[in-house]
Amino acid sequence: MKIKILIIFIASFSLTFTACKDEPTGNNSPPSENNFKYPYEINSFWYYGTRNFTTNYRPDSLEVYFPRDTLIGIGGALFLKDTIINEDTLRLLRNSHSEIGHGHATLELYKQTDTGLIRVAFYSNGVNFGPFRLNPNSITLSFKGKSFNSLYEIVNYYKYELRDNLAGDTALIFDNPPIVALKYPIVQNDEWVFKIVGTTKMTKKYTTFETVNSMGVSYYCIKIQKQWYLDGSSNPDSHLIFYDYFSKEGMIKRDFTIKDIAINNSLGQLIGFIDAKDEAFLNFYTHP
Repeated sequence: MKIKILIIFIASFSLTFTACKDEPTGNNSPPSENNFKYPYEINSFWYYGTRNFTTNYRPDSLEVYFPRDTLIGIGGALFLKDTIINEDTLRLLRNSHSEIGHGHATLELYKQTDTGLIRVAFYSNGVNFGPFRLNPNSITLSFKGKSFNSLYEIVNYYKYELRDNLAGDTALIFDNPPIVALKYPIVQNDEWVFKIVGTTKMTKKYTTFETVNSMGVSYYCIKIQKQWYLDGSSNPDSHLIFYDYFSKEGMIKRDFTIKDIAINNSLGQLIGFIDAKDEAFLNFYTHP
């Protein structure tokens, strides 16, 4: 098996993960499960990076279709200000990302209550820049019976709530119903419905508490599993493996794996399978 890095540090960082203080020392002791809430102060800022790559080539000769490629980018998330929409006070989160020759920003509107961190609306999903180069014309990709033009499309289709159109950012789109990004209080093994799209249900679940190291700092985190129950299934899909790691400082780490992506030649014949990985990690944060 060969592993090929396609991108290091690229980003669009939505508040389904983010994070907290100048010169952080980390959080090594278990926090109170009932008292944890997402850091929500205006002017809180998080700096992050991501790694995206393909792995598990079957057969190894598929590497000829995915040339070695590395792009470098940086990203940041900032709670900018409060705004009132429909008599509801919402907090504006601005995510920005840049890489050589490109820049992009997204805007999302949140509110935090005693029962959860809730996304109410957004201007863009911030996925105009993808982690993988477009595929050569000689191959096509498919996953779960759906065709895609690139690995970028597959990763973001599932990461951003089964959306086909991910580039537009000119209209304010309300989540209906609003999305519960985090549920309070944090209780191990608690699971809730994150979103329903057609016959597919997406859930989140608090699994275990783990100590995670990011950039030399240790954080005591709750591990959150996101699951897709596709097409009315009563069981989550085992080919989509997604975990976020939150501490009381915010998001520390994300791991997302899509297994068994089918590669087809120009005649539509199956020639093999690959896996795609999307990883995010905290670099540093500031807190007012």
